[in-house]
Amino acid sequence: MHIYIILVGLEMGTGCKMKIKVSVKTGKRRNKVVKHDFADYEVWVKARPVKGAANKELINVLADYFNTKAYNLRILKGLTLPVKIIELAE
Repeated sequence: MHIYIILVGLEMGTGCKMKIKVSVKTGKRRNKVVKHDFADYEVWVKARPVKGAANKELINVLADYFNTKAYNLRILKGLTLPVKIIELAE
């Protein structure tokens, strides 16, 4: 999975927002975030892509990795694809 971090910028009163590109590997033995480069990540999740279970687990794994709450992450594009665009708001 590849995550490309793009700084969107600061908005008054909302804090900083980032958009990241994530490539997800589902059905793995454990949850894991692998950082290949500054903006290149691979995320493994245990859950299978059935009824949104993998997306929920992806959000929780990324929330732990970025040390934030799950409600600060939102999938913007790619709900049914292995490559997703995710917004991280602080």
